[in-house]
Amino acid sequence: MKSQAILIGAAVVVGVMAITNPSKDRYITYATERFTEVGQNSICAGENIPIAAQQSCKFVISQGKGVIKPLVENSTKQQNFVLFSLYETDLPNQKITTIAAFGNFLMFK
Repeated sequence: MKSQAILIGAAVVVGVMAITNPSKDRYITYATERFTEVGQNSICAGENIPIAAQQSCKFVISQGKGVIKPLVENSTKQQNFVLFSLYETDLPNQKITTIAAFGNFLMFK
């Protein structure tokens, strides 16, 4: 009886993982937003940069999503393991690996 409950529980978890495995389109949207956010926080931040310049910098980067999205789309490879996916994005300066499961993303550099 106990092993039957464990099997049913495992089947439910496997089913939920398969259903909530994010698509490549969802990853591209997520990565574009994330890279834009990182760019705004790292490039546009600094004690020596005037606030007006920081705001202008953030605006320019946010407008660059039209450039960032195709870059992410063309440089990303997906390995779909049904229960989860592994995404590898080769950017000019670095390779980023992301694990996607349960509708969430976890990025590694």
